[in-house]
Amino acid sequence: MEEQPKVKMSKHVCGCGGSILMPISSNPLYDVIHVLDDEDSLVILKGLMKKEARSPFPDGLYGLDSQRTNAALRSLLKAGLVNSRVEGPDHIYYIHVERFKELKTFVDDLVNNNAEKA
Repeated sequence: MEEQPKVKMSKHVCGCGGSILMPISSNPLYDVIHVLDDEDSLVILKGLMKKEARSPFPDGLYGLDSQRTNAALRSLLKAGLVNSRVEGPDHIYYIHVERFKELKTFVDDLVNNNAEKA
């Protein structure tokens, strides 16, 4: 019987395990806004809005070099704004839509401003 070749995982920032993810703080809205205050994170999110990203990316993503891409992905993963899944040797990165719902509610309330009059 022939031995099956092992599939080698690509080099990537992993969001599948619990090691990189932090628990949501007592102020999840702040966590989201804090990560969005980074230009590289915004570049990654804008790219992921158009198409999921498949690792590896030795040349980086969306005009960012690989070091800036990985740093931004780590921040987004820690905040829970991006998630990943395994497909063969690669990880596929995508936006974690549920995590943005609190931000959406906050912005909608600001735009609609139904504050009680003084």
